[in-house]
Amino acid sequence: MARVTSLVLFVSFLVAPAGTVFAEDEPAEATEGDATGDNSEEPASAEEEEEEGLPATFVGDYPVRFARRPLVLNEGMVRADGRLTVGGVPGSGTFSALDIGGAVSPVENLEIGLSTELTGAVPAPGGISLITVIFSPQASYGDIPVYGRYQFLENETALLAVDLVLVLPANTDFTMTASLPLRIVELFDLMTMDSAFSIRYRNGDKYAAFIPSPSKNTADFTFSGGAAVNITNNGYLEIGGGVGIVNVGGGDGAKNVWEIPFFIGGGYTYEGKVLADIFAQFGFQPLMTANAPAGRDTFNVGDDWYVTIGATVHTKPLFGKNKQ
Repeated sequence: MARVTSLVLFVSFLVAPAGTVFAEDEPAEATEGDATGDNSEEPASAEEEEEEGLPATFVGDYPVRFARRPLVLNEGMVRADGRLTVGGVPGSGTFSALDIGGAVSPVENLEIGLSTELTGAVPAPGGISLITVIFSPQASYGDIPVYGRYQFLENETALLAVDLVLVLPANTDFTMTASLPLRIVELFDLMTMDSAFSIRYRNGDKYAAFIPSPSKNTADFTFSGGAAVNITNNGYLEIGGGVGIVNVGGGDGAKNVWEIPFFIGGGYTYEGKVLADIFAQFGFQPLMTANAPAGRDTFNVGDDWYVTIGATVHTKPLFGKNKQ
């Protein structure tokens, strides 16, 4: 009997510390989780991600931040865009037009569209889009652009692509443009730098009115650049310009004209079931014309200014490997 009693006391002595340890561990588990003791990790909120400096994303890895976006949409995404442009024209009156277009990414790294709203590009003149209504100075329909862009290089800091744009002449001239756009993403964690070198073939001389015997086949060589800064994840500012040699091969007595466009703008990004940018831009097409033909001054700001108000709407991937 004494042996049994001693054995019971010995087992109790061994079990007691273990029970104490488990008893001490249980409150710790409860404090790591929620009030009910659930210790599953909750996903970080958008506010917490912003505080930690993490880039906000709309879907997958497509950024909300305007300055962090790739040069093409993610595979399966669709974009619709519209803009209202008012500007100056030579002579009396003003120019005004409504442009509506869109784009889609059918496969990874490829974007095709009927629009002029390419990421990182200097704004195109108004009156060019899939559906364009020109209200003044004379009512008409605008030209239709068709473009394809392939992004063939991407890393944490740089994006490089190639563009091919055709403008079908419903109102002005047929043009075909090949470009090499480059985006340096948030340099020094501050601003994104955009640049592009473009070669354009034009059938129909834009300076024909100033040249006695113009050629219908001319070329333009343009280098454009700009910068975009996100003040917050949703608000951004942008500025840009460039320099171009236009009317190359314009005919007997034609001058190679230098044009310098310029613009400033900004916008706000709404994030919900869709990603929408609402923006405004002010600029000159061009600000300065060097070696201008007769009848054109170096600065024609009264004729070349424009103001644009517009919006772009991005959907989540509607097809492909990232469909949602």
